[in-house]
Amino acid sequence: MKSKAVVLILIFISIIGFSVTKDEIINLSKENPKEAWKLYLEYVLDNPTDTSLETMGKELKVKISLMNDPRLSFLIKQDIKELKNFLKNTTPSATEVEIIFQLFPQINEISKNTLEKPEYDTFLDNIILLKIANPEIDEKISAQNLTNFFLKYPTMLTYEVINILSQKDFSKDLGYNILKYIVDNIENFEEVQYPILNRIVEFAEKIGGKFTSKYLNDLKKYVELSNILNETSENIDINKAKLTIENLSIKKYNLSSKLENILNNTQKNNIKDSSKKTSTSQNSSNNTNYIMILLLVMLAIIVVSFKLVRFYLFYILGLKKMAAKVYKKIVDKDPLNEEKHLKLAQLYEEAGMYDKALEEYNILKRIKI
Repeated sequence: MKSKAVVLILIFISIIGFSVTKDEIINLSKENPKEAWKLYLEYVLDNPTDTSLETMGKELKVKISLMNDPRLSFLIKQDIKELKNFLKNTTPSATEVEIIFQLFPQINEISKNTLEKPEYDTFLDNIILLKIANPEIDEKISAQNLTNFFLKYPTMLTYEVINILSQKDFSKDLGYNILKYIVDNIENFEEVQYPILNRIVEFAEKIGGKFTSKYLNDLKKYVELSNILNETSENIDINKAKLTIENLSIKKYNLSSKLENILNNTQKNNIKDSSKKTSTSQNSSNNTNYIMILLLVMLAIIVVSFKLVRFYLFYILGLKKMAAKVYKKIVDKDPLNEEKHLKLAQLYEEAGMYDKALEEYNILKRIKI
């Protein structure tokens, strides 16, 4: 009896020691599908009532069929990261897509969560799965969460995201619900969010969404005018800009303040320009005065330099004595000229300098003798 008990114990230990689990088979299949198949067959014999074995068997057969195709080796390893890289660079055939879904049954669920519960670390990485996935999503929940997600992370609004989503059957409904969510909640968004919000509107329209609303039109007008005011303050039609702002049905405090600042700066610049023009005019006037003074000084120098000119100037002004004194210097340079002495004697007489006139007449008599 003891010997039989020992044998039974040994058999039980051997069964426990050498039994294989499904997880071990799956892990082995990622490296060696053929060996995993052998263990799988043994496991089937030991567990004939396990209903999940059929799915495992199909996966193993698929992996064995892929062993001669190095391009798809990542499918054997069930490496989802490599699958994403593959989808970024390749459009798989219908057969390959079928194989992918056999080995990655979680794709639709990942894609659904990517749209309904987007996360910064995984969004762009997982969105590529929508190239082949067709999840059933709640468009309203996705619209709300995607809008708030893009507001927080606007860099996620890439061309690739637009291109992938625009090809999905639910794209138009998703776009419509994004636009409707924005319109319904326009008062809850901050004015500083308007530029990004307008990008989300454009995104929704590009994936097929359509929704008519004054709020959406005003949002576009707001962003267009804001861009104009940011780029340049020159040649802006202030009255037209004011009218556009007044007619907006959305928040506009920041935009009004921006236009007011531009208007104030323009007025300040105009005052500066006017001041510069006045200063320039004054400087020009001053320069003209300086030139006139300089000309008069030069003229005075010329007058002083030529005795005959000074003589006539004094004589015309009625300064007879000054004229006589200047003419005396002219006579001194030509002492034997009778006409000059005679004229000088007459000048002295006109100036009331009779003694001097008599002297000149005496000199004139001596010259004639």
